[in-house]
Amino acid sequence: MTDARPNTIDCPQCGGENSLRSGDRLLACAFCGAALFVDRSGAVGHYWLPRLLDAEQARAALRRWMAGNDTVKDLDRKSTIESVEPVSFPVWMFRSRHGGGEAAYIEPAAPTPIPQLADLTVPAGQLRPFEEEAEDVARVDATIPLETARQWLSERGIEEVFETSLVQLPLWRCRYSFDGGSYQALVDGSTGEVMAAVFPEKAEAPYYLVAAAGLILFGILGLAITNPLIKLAAYAVTGLPLALIAYFVARRV
Repeated sequence: MTDARPNTIDCPQCGGENSLRSGDRLLACAFCGAALFVDRSGAVGHYWLPRLLDAEQARAALRRWMAGNDTVKDLDRKSTIESVEPVSFPVWMFRSRHGGGEAAYIEPAAPTPIPQLADLTVPAGQLRPFEEEAEDVARVDATIPLETARQWLSERGIEEVFETSLVQLPLWRCRYSFDGGSYQALVDGSTGEVMAAVFPEKAEAPYYLVAAAGLILFGILGLAITNPLIKLAAYAVTGLPLALIAYFVARRV
């Protein structure tokens, strides 16, 4: 909501008129106590999600992700987690009417190399009026203007927004090393979800080679053998070593 009065701003919660000093970005409504974030386009609700995972639980979530199917084999055992740091990261949250109901959409409020942040789900029932976390938690400032985030939302085809908020997400920034390289991942401190843009990925070429070899061999057998029973037996004999090779590749890659 844009307010034409330069020294006051209306609270989006109760409508109360609040004094606004030059340079103010964070304030509490003098009437209802709501936490407010002041953008050039007006005031929006300011919330935070509680941090439910401690550092050790964040490490455990990262290890589980490392042991998954997307990462290189044995990443969880062969990597070294060098640091796990608490971070409060800002996102713009928009509520819109969708399909007869309501849906929430997220856009980053600060630059980030992790695109998965835009796909996070913020549980509305856990949102709390903003308050600072402990001193050791690094808070990233909201530097992406609200209007820019609204433009990104419009490009996604979302138009009917009836509520806008700035939400501080409780993240854990994890740095780890593997095979001479350094990597970074974020762990959602409220859900344990792991997000990473660059990581040691599982090699796909060996799987493609096994699949191509199978298609070629079965294709040759299908053309060369006309007797159905002999063809079936040849498929069985050929399929066994291919299955063993695929198992070996899955164990090694």
